[in-house]
Amino acid sequence: MIVKVENLQKSFCGKLVLNGVSFNVEEGEIFALIGPNGAGKTTTLRCIYGDLSPNGGRIEVFGKDFSTKIKERIAVMNEERRTFRRFTGSDYVKMWSLLYPKWNDKIFSNFALHYRFDLKQRVETYSIGMKTVFYVALTVASNADILILDEPTQHLDPLIRNEILKVISDYAVEEKKTIIISSHEIYELEEISTSFAIIKEGKVLYFDTVDDAKASHRLISRGERVQGEVIGLVGNDTLVKTDKDVGRFPKFKEIVLGYLGGRKEFIPF
Repeated sequence: MIVKVENLQKSFCGKLVLNGVSFNVEEGEIFALIGPNGAGKTTTLRCIYGDLSPNGGRIEVFGKDFSTKIKERIAVMNEERRTFRRFTGSDYVKMWSLLYPKWNDKIFSNFALHYRFDLKQRVETYSIGMKTVFYVALTVASNADILILDEPTQHLDPLIRNEILKVISDYAVEEKKTIIISSHEIYELEEISTSFAIIKEGKVLYFDTVDDAKASHRLISRGERVQGEVIGLVGNDTLVKTDKDVGRFPKFKEIVLGYLGGRKEFIPF
């Protein structure tokens, strides 16, 4: 197990943001943290890579409590895409190659040639989409054992988005690396994820592998007998968790929507 999160809690100014978040990430997985804006996805990631200290719970990375010694094995792409003033693309390459001992200059050079990075230009002047691709390039070229990517396809056009998703998927498979990716783009996550957790209002509603989740749920049409644990409505159908051969197997998106929208009333447990 590469990452283990147990009963994670985090508050800001007395406001509880994470309330008992728990999940595991295995080596070589592409793990997706899925949820609406404000669900706690980014806060969870920041706790995992040490940017925030949790108020409760425990995080293990590489089988040990998190420490600064393991940071060179974790590369992070933040959602904010913050840049240092006056830093050029070349400045970033020098900095990242010093921070990560396994830095792969060939991978970054391939990115630079394909997407025509102007490494003499200040990164703060790049377009929003170019900043995103540039940070993906840095993160992948770090050759770190864990990549943490927060909204890695945001502001990208469909063609480049598909290319970036393929790069992420290939990196995990071919280099046997672990990737934790946060997004609200369900269609994208279905294409590349092997496991996932659904988070809402600071709680994990469900986590599993994609294959096991599809196998253990069914969609029951209106009028059919419901057998199993009722999760929620997806359109006119009911999502249930069951081992019975009823209804039809759901798509990944339908599982996510069933959990996120299943309970309309407030249930404090």
